[in-house]
Amino acid sequence: MKTVRWIAVALMLALIAVLAPSGALVGEAEIVKIPLNAKTGAAPLAAGYVSDTEYEDPSIHVTIGSGRMFNTNYMFARVKLADASQLRTAMEGNFRSSGEASVASLAKRAKAVLAINGDFFNEGGERLGYVVRQGTEYRKNLKPYKNTGHYFDVLLIDDQGDFTILRDCDEKKLSAFQGTVVNSFTFGPALVVDGEVQTEFVDMNNGVNVAARRMCIAQTGPLEYLCVVSEGPNDADKKGLTVPQFAELVGSFGDVKNAYNLDGGTSATLVFQIMNKKSGKLEYKKLNAPSNPKTRSVRDILYFASAYEP
Repeated sequence: MKTVRWIAVALMLALIAVLAPSGALVGEAEIVKIPLNAKTGAAPLAAGYVSDTEYEDPSIHVTIGSGRMFNTNYMFARVKLADASQLRTAMEGNFRSSGEASVASLAKRAKAVLAINGDFFNEGGERLGYVVRQGTEYRKNLKPYKNTGHYFDVLLIDDQGDFTILRDCDEKKLSAFQGTVVNSFTFGPALVVDGEVQTEFVDMNNGVNVAARRMCIAQTGPLEYLCVVSEGPNDADKKGLTVPQFAELVGSFGDVKNAYNLDGGTSATLVFQIMNKKSGKLEYKKLNAPSNPKTRSVRDILYFASAYEP
């Protein structure tokens, strides 16, 4: 009789796996595709936080490390996802509002596993460029920046989670792109393009030759990503990096396919949940530049979400 029951259970599980409408079954849970318009991903599992520098569930694995280069400390996070929908963006208020919030508060609201600052909608670039967030196009204003004669580099993230960087992006280059853009950023410059570390940069209000705190988002493989944030001259015992130095640092990881510079200075923030030893609860905290708690409020974040739903 027991044998018959076990056979029945096995057949039921097999039938569920075949008939499941979306996602992949993992035990008694499911990896789902997060809708574009969803405000959050799945809630991260408390048990998924292996340590203050690692999170893992069946849909996402994050590891965080650190190093030092050019007399400057830096942190990095490697992220591996199960589905492209887990790479997401969020903003404070709507696109037209001037609302700002800390990266930590935006990360908490979005139930992020890991979050970094975005591009601030390119306010410093006189609202130029191409801005798409979660499949909605908000701005398409491709013009040269002031008297430089150059256009901004634009990062396109498609529905497969792949990065395409259009250097000196004008209407013609953007129109030639064949994919489906889910998120795009206009700040830059590009640091690595198709595996090649960039060496020539035009200052587009991003302090190319200024030693500063820097942030980048990079793709290392299919659904695999790297975030790198350097410290700056206002942090203890740090020099800060120019854009050429930052490009060299990011390229030194060896497996970077495409990497893009995001907003820097005190906006550059990497947020992760760590255990508060007093309360015994997980809290969203800024990990980078621990000697300098000051952080700038931002308008947007890029974050990685869990897609694992019990």
